Amino acid sequence: MGRCENEGWGCVGLLDNQNLVTKDTKKHESETAVASRSPDPILGEGRIAKVAAREGRTVVGATIEWVCQEQSQRVDALFETLDLKSEALTGVNEAWRQGDKVKACRVLLDHYAGSDLAERWGSERVVAGEDTTTAAEAILRDEYTFLNVTGSPDRKPDGSLEWTYRGPNDDAEWAYFLNRHGHIEILISAYRETGNAKYIERVDSDIREWVIVNPYGWEQTRDPRWRGLETMSRINVWSNLFYGLIDDPKLQDGTRILLLSSIPEHAHYTQHFHNNTGNWLAMQMRSLSLSGLAFPEFRDQEAWIAYSYHALLPQIERQVYPDGAQKELASHYHGSTLMAFQSFTDLYEQAGEQLPQAWYDGLEGMWNYWAYSLRPDGHGVLNNDSNLDYNRPKLFRMHTRFSRPDWAYIASNGNMGERPESLPSQMFPWAGQLISRSGWDADAHWSVFDVGPWGIGHQHQDKLHLSVSTYGQDFLVDAGRLYYKKDAWRDWIQGTRAHNTLIIDDCEQKPDVKEVDEPLEEGSYTVQEQFDFARSAFTAGYEGLEGNAVHNRSVMYMRGIGWIVIDRVTSDADREIEALWHFHPDVEVVLEDMVSVAEHPSGSVSLYPIGGWNGTAKTIRGQEPPYIQGWYSREYNHKAPATCVSYTGKRSGQSFGWAIVPWKNSLAQIELTLSDQEDIVRVSGTIDGNGIEASIPVTGGSPELSLE
Repeated sequence: MGRCENEGWGCVGLLDNQNLVTKDTKKHESETAVASRSPDPILGEGRIAKVAAREGRTVVGATIEWVCQEQSQRVDALFETLDLKSEALTGVNEAWRQGDKVKACRVLLDHYAGSDLAERWGSERVVAGEDTTTAAEAILRDEYTFLNVTGSPDRKPDGSLEWTYRGPNDDAEWAYFLNRHGHIEILISAYRETGNAKYIERVDSDIREWVIVNPYGWEQTRDPRWRGLETMSRINVWSNLFYGLIDDPKLQDGTRILLLSSIPEHAHYTQHFHNNTGNWLAMQMRSLSLSGLAFPEFRDQEAWIAYSYHALLPQIERQVYPDGAQKELASHYHGSTLMAFQSFTDLYEQAGEQLPQAWYDGLEGMWNYWAYSLRPDGHGVLNNDSNLDYNRPKLFRMHTRFSRPDWAYIASNGNMGERPESLPSQMFPWAGQLISRSGWDADAHWSVFDVGPWGIGHQHQDKLHLSVSTYGQDFLVDAGRLYYKKDAWRDWIQGTRAHNTLIIDDCEQKPDVKEVDEPLEEGSYTVQEQFDFARSAFTAGYEGLEGNAVHNRSVMYMRGIGWIVIDRVTSDADREIEALWHFHPDVEVVLEDMVSVAEHPSGSVSLYPIGGWNGTAKTIRGQEPPYIQGWYSREYNHKAPATCVSYTGKRSGQSFGWAIVPWKNSLAQIELTLSDQEDIVRVSGTIDGNGIEASIPVTGGSPELSLE
């Protein structure tokens, strides 16, 4: 999506669509795409067909006369759901009562075309042309790209598409995206850009076909055609289509009637079979509100608005922690929920309504979380089931709306807005995420340390994970989400082995507490001028481990210098510890004398075991057998080989540590020793000749740092 002009109620300009394909406009691309399509299953004649015939194309006519004859039951159902007693539909009602279905449909469409909503939405006149776009041409060939995977659904004997096709990888998510009708948006965009009639004709055909061959079952389902997210998504797409091209004759009247007839079905499913929490509920209730606000002619429209309003308003408190983080604790789904909440707000403000102040406060908190967790390169946190989302443009669009020039300053690396009054680092004590930064510039050090709850959805077994970025480049990374298909890859990507933490006796973390009702203890973290600090422990146990073990980890970020990480495993027996450090695919990693050096043209990072490593170490990259390791997933269905350094050794009770030091031009000189003193670990020595004395609490006490 992303168009904000002329989108009326749907105009938020913030909803990113994962299934959009890059468009490349080309002049007079092959016309064989149209000929290669299977015939449309809908029969009829009309003005569109005649115009197309003159231009050498075949288009099925879907007139009002045709829809009243061939889809009479659906037309009847439409008029049963309309509020025919309303003054606005007097002419419609008169024609309907006289038994003139054709006239009633025509007057109804005339009503919509002349409505205030049509004027507010701003129908855009498209200038005819013959240019083409690569993405739209692929769709005409029945080639769809969703989630970075291209597939071609079969055509049934009647010519209709196999709407339940799961893509070449047999992934249900592919079928879900097909039924969200993102491809309709691509075609509409291509039509507006090029004026090429064949694109809107395919939209016309697909909408008509979908309504006819996918009847509503009036029950909750996991079928990709009527599942909750797909149903709500079509409400959004169809509303923008209906009003955005309301004056365009190439969107046929019979198709418009069929689209209208399905809106109450979509609203019914969304109202009665929605999720009870999470990003789904936010998106579903936003779309239910849109159904009522965009189509006030329906008898149940006030019920749709009231239901969605009262269902969604409490969610800003139920789904969002006081520090602004959405409780799934996956940055990507924080964004999905935030976009739905913001769009819901826009709908009501465009309707002249204001929401309660608590709602706006919660919304600002969510944007604030995104701003203060932003990487210097403009991407958000990659955690749990997230993509590496580029959030900078959204913050630029929103900072003036909330009068937050500090967001502009952060997003622009200090080139716009006003410098935040706070230090660059930020602890989100409910989410349990310490964001450390050396400054606001593009080359700043940045890290996220996870000491919080598991999350209410889309979780990974990754507590105490640490990601590090510097010089505008990610170095230590979370492996990402890959996909949701159940297999060995999915098990790995969700598991502890795909994260920068510890494996104990070859066992991974168990599920942890999903949600908390209080923030972290203040003594467990601090953000100061010289350093940031946080500590926590994983106490939920390890899958298959005989006996018990607790992993304590403390992280001290020395501002402008680097990170010290202290690990301790407390157990009832000696344990084989595997410490995993995952590096970004674009950095070259060399392991020598137990020190891992990651180099990139922008700069480098050294990972140094403090006091040496009593054990073994190896690098793994792009491995499948005998087990999966050494991969990175930037986004859904993407994976690339990436170096993982695995340190293994026997440990029980004693602490061990790591120094993570960024450097440029010359290798960082690190000489550090570690002294384990019960609750406190003392680290002393030098980094590039600078003296360091650090007291780092593992289980209690206050951190201290002295620099010489």
